Amino acid sequence: MKSRFPLWVSLLLNVFLLLCLWVIVQRLGGWNYTLSRLRHDEAGLYKSRKDLFERMPAQHGAIIFLGDSQTEQCEWQEFLQPDSAVILNRGIVGDYTAGVLGRLDEIVRHKPSKIFLLVGINDLIFEKKPEDIAPVYRDIVATLRNKTPDSELFLQSIFPVNNTLKKIGVENQTIQQMNTEIARIAKDYALPYLDIYSELTDADGNLSPRFTNDGIHLNGMGYQVWKNAIHHSSFIIHHY
Repeated sequence: MKSRFPLWVSLLLNVFLLLCLWVIVQRLGGWNYTLSRLRHDEAGLYKSRKDLFERMPAQHGAIIFLGDSQTEQCEWQEFLQPDSAVILNRGIVGDYTAGVLGRLDEIVRHKPSKIFLLVGINDLIFEKKPEDIAPVYRDIVATLRNKTPDSELFLQSIFPVNNTLKKIGVENQTIQQMNTEIARIAKDYALPYLDIYSELTDADGNLSPRFTNDGIHLNGMGYQVWKNAIHHSSFIIHHY
């Protein structure tokens, strides 16, 4: 039985589909970054990490770093070396505002002394608008203030990216718009806002190549800048 479509039509459709796939992957930042961004759902990483956190013993009075891959990829306890406090890393690769909101019960059970929140870049990469992200971010803040009112909560700016090193999928202008929303939420709740974004930019307003290898995640020097930004603020965490 002869094929309904001529061979050349089938080939043309396949080429078209491959081209579409290539465009989508490039839009997401290349093959490696596309795969890393799919981990949240495809590999069950979020659920695995969330389940692990929930099974660990409560650490009352701990300092918690809460967020996505930027947070997860640092060894905070070793890096900051507080005199007495335990530091818990509660970052999950690929996490976004709704994901953080969905795991706050695990955070508040520790009755943390301090919480450093950094989240939102993945929302922006998936083309959510700052004005649509802000209400979920506000819900995170409201929930933390309601459920653990004695914890000091620090809102941190989303970091810049460098689309020259790799196409990330979001422009720094949009990140700045989201940071404006975060700063506004901090003001509404009388919370400290740490502008780390400005400390990481180069002369062109991008994430400096000195601080990143892939245009979005920080290298060791980048984390040193983040650390200095915390210690140079009036919210030094050494002596807790």
